[in-house]
Amino acid sequence: MTRTPGQCSFTCPQTINDVDDLEANLIMDLARAQCDVFDAEKTLADCIVREHEVMTSLSKHKSTISKRKLDKADVGLGHMRITFRKHGLSHHPAPHNFHDSFTSCCQVAIQLD
Repeated sequence: MTRTPGQCSFTCPQTINDVDDLEANLIMDLARAQCDVFDAEKTLADCIVREHEVMTSLSKHKSTISKRKLDKADVGLGHMRITFRKHGLSHHPAPHNFHDSFTSCCQVAIQLD
């Protein structure tokens, strides 16, 4: 006899001739019910594992996107560094009067893509 999870096969007999048979049937039904519980727990565990696999894939995807953004920012900073060196500039704060004299002589435009 094949058993479907959640399907109880116990039917109450019209007359109980043997108490041992009734107890055996009840114990078998209990075992089937416990088996159904274990099947449900395994199904839940499988679903949780699948959820974690999908979350891992999503995290890897987000990490790849973040790495691309970081690489692009690094390239932009590299361009800025080259431009600063080319024009003799420094990223260190300049004296307060240096800025006024610098802006009056030339302008440097830096565009980041």
